[in-house]
Amino acid sequence: MNELEKARKEIEAIDSQMASLYEQRMDAVRHVISYKMENNLPIYDKQREEKLIEKNRKYIKNPDYELYYVDFLKHVMENSKDFQRSLQSQDIVAYCGIKGAFAHMTCEKLFPQSHTMGLSSFEDVFDAVVQKRAQYGVIPFENTNSGLVGEVLDALNSYPVYILGAYNLKVEQCLLGLPEATLKDVEWVYSKDQALSQAKVFLQELNVKTVAYPNTALAAQYVALEKDIHKAAIGAKENAAFYGLKVLATHIEENNQNTTRFMVIGLEPSNQGDRFSLCLVIEHKAGSLAQIIDIIGKHGLNMQCIQSRPIKGRPFEYFFFIEFDGNLEDENVQHCLKEIRTICERVKVLGNYTLKED
Repeated sequence: MNELEKARKEIEAIDSQMASLYEQRMDAVRHVISYKMENNLPIYDKQREEKLIEKNRKYIKNPDYELYYVDFLKHVMENSKDFQRSLQSQDIVAYCGIKGAFAHMTCEKLFPQSHTMGLSSFEDVFDAVVQKRAQYGVIPFENTNSGLVGEVLDALNSYPVYILGAYNLKVEQCLLGLPEATLKDVEWVYSKDQALSQAKVFLQELNVKTVAYPNTALAAQYVALEKDIHKAAIGAKENAAFYGLKVLATHIEENNQNTTRFMVIGLEPSNQGDRFSLCLVIEHKAGSLAQIIDIIGKHGLNMQCIQSRPIKGRPFEYFFFIEFDGNLEDENVQHCLKEIRTICERVKVLGNYTLKED
């Protein structure tokens, strides 16, 4: 055994000891975060970290190693905080809106035992998952009447998340007003732009003015607070009970098969499911997309849908979202992906999942 082999063997023995000590340290971290959560304490304590670094650096006897050990300690502490955040976010599901929003109702259907976290934007939902303030996010992806939610697809393409599930929620849009109001009183209607679009024919017949709101539940809350019989909101009938309103009309959506597909997102991919999705950036030249479609067909894959979105910073160039039947671990899928990667600028795998129906 030469000197290199001896040194490597010694390092391997030390690594084995470090792994055991690491597990002991993380077991202690579990107790730390448990206490912090029970006593509503923050994960990050700047003063304590600074004191620990100053204290622990003195254990190093060789001055050549001291700065590297400080850097090592900082990485260990970041690792510990990241683990604490993951434990803190367990059983927390983030969505865009407030109580009564369709996303909130979907959360309660899919995660009846979990805590929900209402946020003000789709980006906030993605950020909460990435920053480990929530274990999952529930976001609307597409509606059978108003189409794709473009900003959600943009976020799926840019954030480091995976799709873990899909759920089709049958949407019944209702007109909600004050308890003393009638349809004849209504002059202004507030709701999410997609909801206004879904009820376009009804609203034209009612001859009212419309105002787009961030989501349906916020619109219902606004109408309740305004206490004006001339104002109404479009939303789920459940919002009437939540905000003390009256249902003035039901099934006002143009399409009686009105359905919104919600996606569940998380940080870790699933190996279970009978669907998977990709985001692709292909070369901006004639025949590029046709080449991709040919490869998909050659490997016997069925596309459920294909969508395109503009690439920010590259005018009139697009990335593509494709949903397939199958599982990423299937042999033909693996071969297809390998071939696609050779001709794409970028391939983002969004993971396996199963579609559930309302």
